[in-house]
Amino acid sequence: MEVGRYAPSPTGDLHIGNAFAAVCAWARARRAGGRCLLRIEDLDTPRVVAGATERMLEDLRALGLTFDGELLVQSRDLTPYHEALARLRAHSALYACRCSRKDLARAASAPHEGEEGPPYPGTCRELGLPFDDPALPVAWRFRMPEGVVTVDDPLQGTFAQDVRREVGDVVLRRKDGLIAYQLAVVVDDLRQRVTEVVRGRDLLSSAPRQVLLCRALGGAPPSFAHLPLLVDASGGRIAKRTAGADVLLRSLFARGLSGQRVLGMIGAALGVCGEGEHLDVATLAGRLDDRVLRRASVTWASS
Repeated sequence: MEVGRYAPSPTGDLHIGNAFAAVCAWARARRAGGRCLLRIEDLDTPRVVAGATERMLEDLRALGLTFDGELLVQSRDLTPYHEALARLRAHSALYACRCSRKDLARAASAPHEGEEGPPYPGTCRELGLPFDDPALPVAWRFRMPEGVVTVDDPLQGTFAQDVRREVGDVVLRRKDGLIAYQLAVVVDDLRQRVTEVVRGRDLLSSAPRQVLLCRALGGAPPSFAHLPLLVDASGGRIAKRTAGADVLLRSLFARGLSGQRVLGMIGAALGVCGEGEHLDVATLAGRLDDRVLRRASVTWASS
C-alpha cells in the first residue's frame, strides 16, 4: 500500500506554501488508494517555537485535512535515532569530527562550492577521534559511499549526484548531542514504512544522501516527488522565517477566509480553478495531477 507523509517542523506558523505541500502529499497518497501520515519534526529544539505544534494542527484541521494512523512527534522518543546511530557505529559507518564552522570556512574553496556550501573535505575521516570524550565535543559524521546516486522524480525529472564528492560526509549527530535532520528523516520514513516522500523542490538535493543512509540502515529507500516552490511576485521563495501576514494561514483565517477559500486560492495559483472559487480538499486534490505539478515554481499572488 502507498504510504505518504506530511512532516512539518514547529519553528513557526504554517504559511500557504506549507498548506500546498500538505495537500499535495495527502492527494498523492489518496489517489494511489493509500494512507497519509502526519509527523512533527521537532528535534532541532533551539528552533522550536512554543505552541507552534498546536497551532499547526489547528490550521491543518481548518483546511479539512485528516491524516491516518497515530501522530508521530519525534521528541517524545529518541530511542529509534540512538539505535540507528549505534547500528551505524557497529558497522564503522560513522566517525567523530571536531571541525568547527571556522575550520570548515577556512577549508572552503570557492570553485568547489555547491548550492549548500562547500563539501566537507574529510578532515577528520581517518583520525580515529573518540566519540564520547567530554573534553572533546565532536559531531558524528556518516562515511558517504563512493559513486553516483540517481533519483527519478516524476515532477522534477532525473537528479543524479556523487554525494561523497559534491556534499561530503554529513553530520548525523551534532556536537551539542542533537540528532541531525538527515538521520531523523530517514529513520522515521523507515519505521513508518513510507513509500513516497512528497516535499518541496528545495529538498531535492537531500534525496541522494538519504537514499545512501537508508541503504546503510538496511532499508529500501522510498520514491521521491519534489513539488514546485511557491514564490512571491519577485520570485523569492515563501519561507517561515520571512513569511508575512499575507501568507500565514492563521492570518488568512483571522481575516475571515475559510479553509475552502484558502484552498481555492492555491488552486487559482496553480491554474486549476478560477479566481474566487472555494474548493474542499478532496476536490483540489483531484486536480493536482503530475502535469499540473511538473514545474519549478508557482507564483503566489497575495489577496
